[in-house]
Amino acid sequence: MQETPQSGQSRLAGRLAGWMARMRGRPALRSLVGFAVLVAVFIGSYLYFQGWPGLSGPETASLDEQTPLETGADQGVAPSTATPEPMTGQAGAGTEAGTPAQPRDNVPTREVTGETTPAFIWPVASGKTAMGFGWQYSETMGDWRWHPGVDLAVEEGAQVVAAADGRVVAVHRDPDRGLTVTIEHDGGYRTVYASLAEATVEAGQQVRRGQAIGKAGQSARIEASAGTHVHFEIWRGDEAVDPQTLIG
Repeated sequence: MQETPQSGQSRLAGRLAGWMARMRGRPALRSLVGFAVLVAVFIGSYLYFQGWPGLSGPETASLDEQTPLETGADQGVAPSTATPEPMTGQAGAGTEAGTPAQPRDNVPTREVTGETTPAFIWPVASGKTAMGFGWQYSETMGDWRWHPGVDLAVEEGAQVVAAADGRVVAVHRDPDRGLTVTIEHDGGYRTVYASLAEATVEAGQQVRRGQAIGKAGQSARIEASAGTHVHFEIWRGDEAVDPQTLIG
């Protein structure tokens, strides 16, 4: 007698029902089978997410895995063959890499922490320090205040000279400091000479170290107690520098 699909399905259903009946009578076997099913599901999931061949579908190339060279080739752009120029530091024009620029016009210089600094001199001869650099008590104003320079007491009319080669950038009368001359120097430095009685230079003029720029006086309103003196400052950018550290 030929077996039909319906009879085959009935026989399979009967066997499954009998197997389930035996399972109900054996709790230990039922637990073991359930555990085996869970393990199989776990392994299958792991292999799927790991890209196991046959489980994760056909492999496709990721855009992230393309190298810049391959991406450029796909877009019809030839890869660059230019070699970046090596950095040579901030050497001046016409100098070899790594060597400091030569001072202009043979300006006397000295090396301080690897940077070119003008060789400053004091703006007056035989001046005595009437007020030092930093926080000082002002006899005139009667309070403590920041003093960005030094006051050098001298005789009335004493000659005041440029502390280093440079260019005069301002000659003006400050309401507090009096008649003031400002000179710009190499290396980002500038010097200020205040409380002058007279100025003998003008803005835009080039000066040499030791060249006369004016005469000492007592035109500084807030430093009247110092008498005749020169208020002298050295600045590097926006920072005031104690002249003693550069001149001694």
